[in-house]
Amino acid sequence: MDVQRYISSGILESYVFGLLPESEQGEVETIAEQYPQVKAAVQALLFDREKFVQLYAIAPPPGIKDRLLNILQEEDTPEGNIILPQELRDPALPSSKETPVKKMSGRKTATDRIWKYVAAAIIALFIGSLILNFIFFQGSTDYKSRYESLIAAKQKLDGEKENQSLTAHAELQKELDMLKDPAFKWIKIEGAGANAGQVITVCWNPVSHALFLIAQVMPLPPVGKQYQLWVIRNKKLVDAGIFQSGAPLAQKIQHMKPVESAEGFAVTLEKAGGSTDPSMDQVQLSVKIQK
Repeated sequence: MDVQRYISSGILESYVFGLLPESEQGEVETIAEQYPQVKAAVQALLFDREKFVQLYAIAPPPGIKDRLLNILQEEDTPEGNIILPQELRDPALPSSKETPVKKMSGRKTATDRIWKYVAAAIIALFIGSLILNFIFFQGSTDYKSRYESLIAAKQKLDGEKENQSLTAHAELQKELDMLKDPAFKWIKIEGAGANAGQVITVCWNPVSHALFLIAQVMPLPPVGKQYQLWVIRNKKLVDAGIFQSGAPLAQKIQHMKPVESAEGFAVTLEKAGGSTDPSMDQVQLSVKIQK
């Protein structure tokens, strides 16, 4: 079932204002129980109807209730006929203030009353039509506003996504062009023993001191841990920065800290965020640069 098409068909508005046959009302109630979106739309229309009634409600004049009850109690009596408005009085009934007249045919009186009921029904339908048109207009305006807001939000997200994609592509191209510099040394570091199969590649430029790393085959570290790259210099390990690992990053070029000179590189497993001193018992990979 196309829920959105059903909601926009107008059948729910007819249901809320009691304009549907009993069989179709039961169908709407069944569908509303099956589809939360339909139920929510019905509840929203009920709320709008109540809000409209409250907004345009007119308080009856003081004493109108007592007057109506008095008219109903004195109906079809001369006294009751007197207190009715002039246009609603029955000329067949005498009154204390008027000269009795001959009773007219009951057919004409019944016809007059039928037309009064018809006029009242037409007025009621006209008022109901005004209410429906107002609610439908408000609803369509609200839905149009929401739709336009969603379109604007989608266009904004698409624009931001496109800008990010173009920026990322430009940065990647810049890095690739830079790595084409023949001054770069490409150093592949492979694990051994318990770390066999692990592979990273370090790209270092001794001239510009730029340093990059590609974690080609490195597993995700344990929770709370992170891999850290070190530069081997004068038999000491100097921090070169932490890096990410895992399959999604296998081809990503990661920036590391600039390095002026290096005799080799090593990787250790440290606490998340890195460490100022290497954990020598957690060395995962290491290599010396061939001169």
